[in-house]
Amino acid sequence: MEEAFDAALLRCDKCKTFSDLVKAFDAHVRPLLERQLRAPLVREVRDHITPDECCPATAQLRAHLEGEASGATDDVWFLLLRCASQLMERERHGGSGGAAAELRAPQKRPRAADDADDGARPPPVCDATTVLLVNCFVLFSNRSLPDLKHLTLRWSFLKKEKARVESSDDYVSANVAERRKLLLSHHSVLSLFSERAHKHYFTTVWMTFMSSAAATALHIHILYRLGSFVLRHLTNPLLLADYLTDCFRSGGLVSVLALHGLFLLMVDHGLEYPQFYHQLYSLITADNFASRHRYDLFRLLHLSMTSVRLSAYIAASVIKRVARVALLAPAPTLYFVLPFIRQLLQAHPNCLALIHRSSREAVVPEEEATAEAGEDTERPLKRAAATPNALAARQRALRETALLFEGKDPFVMTATDPAETHALHSTLWELTALERHFLPAVPLMVGAYGSTAEDKTPLQFEKSYARLFTSEVTRPIDKRHMPTVAYRPPEMPAADSVLLL
Repeated sequence: MEEAFDAALLRCDKCKTFSDLVKAFDAHVRPLLERQLRAPLVREVRDHITPDECCPATAQLRAHLEGEASGATDDVWFLLLRCASQLMERERHGGSGGAAAELRAPQKRPRAADDADDGARPPPVCDATTVLLVNCFVLFSNRSLPDLKHLTLRWSFLKKEKARVESSDDYVSANVAERRKLLLSHHSVLSLFSERAHKHYFTTVWMTFMSSAAATALHIHILYRLGSFVLRHLTNPLLLADYLTDCFRSGGLVSVLALHGLFLLMVDHGLEYPQFYHQLYSLITADNFASRHRYDLFRLLHLSMTSVRLSAYIAASVIKRVARVALLAPAPTLYFVLPFIRQLLQAHPNCLALIHRSSREAVVPEEEATAEAGEDTERPLKRAAATPNALAARQRALRETALLFEGKDPFVMTATDPAETHALHSTLWELTALERHFLPAVPLMVGAYGSTAEDKTPLQFEKSYARLFTSEVTRPIDKRHMPTVAYRPPEMPAADSVLLL
């Protein structure tokens, strides 16, 4: 197939205009592309099986096109993407088992019995639409939009033709609507240099992937790529908000990746999602900290909690819940948890009472006092604190803090809302428990909490027992403190000195 693609591209090299190039590409390259995209799957797609394993021939073709020897530059990939988008649109509207237009959340699928078997297995029986979408995903999953200012061209005459079209009288006298139409025209060279056209075909392909993800089991693989290069190239990324919200309800790794996508929509695209930190808080569980996808959760926690504008009660609730879960989580997670909590305490000074509480004085965050006093932003906070509602909030905080000095932790671990955990009135007694941890590095990390120096140490997301063991066995040994490798066996007393009872 690779040789056939190279031969077809060589035939396109004879063209002199973009219109002739499109006709030659549709005549020679498009049939080969469609044949490859409809090649049957070798294995059925699963969360733990990469799509490349299901379509090895398509993955080999992609590797060949990405190589320098094939000559597949940005203009070739543009025409391939356009052909694929047109093929997927025809399949979707053709009624032959096409994907639904709406985005669907993932459904829990039972793991097949032969998934764990690495031996030979019969090829899966998949409908034509699933085969097409999985092959398209393999071909374009690692392909982002090119930089139009540094577009690489296989056919150099396209740049001259673009300059000739832009300087023509018809283009100069055209209005905005007519020029916009030219940017999406299949036979206009301007579409190749148009960001609007690139995003249009890119969005068509990826929205089709997501609308059919439930049928093709591609949810995990799609969500992994959303934040890296997909969202910023879509024409309207906010269309994915409902899809990601539905994905969050699936649980597990899908929830973590979906919430990461929602966070990017909030930060980069202005999405209003008030329940974000409530859902993030619900993911902090002992099961998630012990699962194989905990590293993605750690990265999401670090990314979401870096803002200094975060409410103190949310930061305190996350700190307390992470510390409590760390007591039950595997030991390697402490290499992330302890530096992470310390950095949060330094970023949110209102939460320092969790480790430096020496009196029964209650901590009432400013946002809570302002909320209790009413939304009167013109009145100073000191005067607002004198209102009956603010005084009631302070009295409630004093009562909860008093429980702490009676040996009762006011923190409510079972609460689902960070505002109802009373974390600000608690203390991090979990650190005292971790001071006696069996790992020597853990008490040292706990002792660092007594320092006021800013912690800029990079967080270690992917510590595991295997890495801990490797670091210990490869650690250089000080000859002055050699470890004991053997003890001298005790000497048995003489037989005549043994008293038998």
